[in-house]
Amino acid sequence: MTREELSEATNKFLNGGGKITKLPDGPDFKFQAYSVGVPKSNRVDLTAMEDPKSKKQMEAFESGKL
Repeated sequence: MTREELSEATNKFLNGGGKITKLPDGPDFKFQAYSVGVPKSNRVDLTAMEDPKSKKQMEAFESGKL
């Protein structure tokens, strides 16, 4: 479609009662160095080496789903 065809089609649309509305801004995909941060933590999961306590946890552990 050439510029002239686009212009004619736009004029025809607007003259026929059509309206052009602005779409809302989309997500910002540009790199934002400080926009999102995860706080550093020295926490360690101390329960990783413990045996499961409940029956449901034990069944999942024995079936290998954990």
